[in-house]
Amino acid sequence: MPHVRDKDRRSACRKLLGLTHQDLTAVLDQTGRINLDTPHEGQQAFQAMLHTCLFSRHREHPIDRMEGRSFPELLLYFDGLLPRRDRLVLRLSCAARIARFLLPTQRTDVDGQVELTGLPGLRLESISTRSLVLRHVPTGSCLELLDRDRQLGAWDLHLLDKPFDRELLKNAPLLTPVEMGLTHYWAATSCTPLRSALLTRSYLWWDCWNHEGITTPAHRPDARYCVRWAKGRTTDEIGKLLTDSAVAIPGATYTPPSSRSDRGVLRLGAGLVELDGPRTPSTNE
Repeated sequence: MPHVRDKDRRSACRKLLGLTHQDLTAVLDQTGRINLDTPHEGQQAFQAMLHTCLFSRHREHPIDRMEGRSFPELLLYFDGLLPRRDRLVLRLSCAARIARFLLPTQRTDVDGQVELTGLPGLRLESISTRSLVLRHVPTGSCLELLDRDRQLGAWDLHLLDKPFDRELLKNAPLLTPVEMGLTHYWAATSCTPLRSALLTRSYLWWDCWNHEGITTPAHRPDARYCVRWAKGRTTDEIGKLLTDSAVAIPGATYTPPSSRSDRGVLRLGAGLVELDGPRTPSTNE
């Protein structure tokens, strides 16, 4: 029966993405179907950039230069990811502290070189009792940081105005010259929708402690990115979940690796991303 199948799919979605009953309501469309993806191209571009940052190696991303936590270490504060049609909501502990790491800052070195850290083009739009709304100026996208507690920490809000010895760009009305030179981070490519979809399903990796998931260059000449991870679900398990489950990416297909040295391939339209995780016993023989 349709309503029974829908109930089963919603239950599976909650389990796979670590959602509460209330969280699940936010990812259902008007017909009650699960919808994890945004049609907004700018939002897709921003989410693709954020996926690359959160799946980077410690301090290896060129804009990961803020003192303190690195991009992947921000997941220590993670409590939930809620995709909406008009924004991405991250539920975190110490949300204002996370905003300090994500909002761009810049510092001019003694030789005149300007070093930028944080997400270029991101600005602080508003602060409420429990959340901060950040707007990415060039794409028009929205990121909401929702604190796990009932209200934002006063000390963290205070620190948000003190980015060490850097200039904070949280209220800058325009992109700075340095930010203008970083447009390639959010430029649309054939795999942007796919990478955006991978971000909204990141809990498939994050539910495993020390998963070591990173984004690296692809081997195939027609691909740009590969998602690699060392622990958790196998390559084929991830590929199947992303194409044939309650959290499947609509229209995506998966091709398993043909040999031990090969990688799985996830395709959506003209875009493809390689998948390289733990192998099933049959591909390790």
